[in-house]
Amino acid sequence: MKRIILLMASIGFIGMAAVTKRSLPTDEAIVNSKLTDEKYKECIAVCKECIKSCNICETKCSKDTKMSLCTQLCKDCATACKEATKAMSVNSKNIKSECEKCAMACEKCANECDRFTFDHCKKCTIDCRKAAKLCNEM
Repeated sequence: MKRIILLMASIGFIGMAAVTKRSLPTDEAIVNSKLTDEKYKECIAVCKECIKSCNICETKCSKDTKMSLCTQLCKDCATACKEATKAMSVNSKNIKSECEKCAMACEKCANECDRFTFDHCKKCTIDCRKAAKLCNEM
């Protein structure tokens, strides 16, 4: 009985393997993927650094009610950077519009953070301006 079950399982597995189409990436797809990665690599890295700085700034500024605009703009900027990063990572057709939104959010955040002397705000300003510059170039 065990032999019959084993034989039936083997036949089923072989049958499934025979009809399953394997999709291997073509050389062209690999080359295009690498070109896309290189094209957006620096911008993605800078946007990720901006997200970190905005999250730190948001956390620290949220403790002070006078910093509510800074807190909100940091949230908006981090969200826009995440969306732009996602679009670049998958080579979306919306890269240009997502990067434009990101650049605008980064500039607003940088301008607000630049008004303050806190170290986290200064770092956020620098990182936001870098991200805005690269996103504007996309």
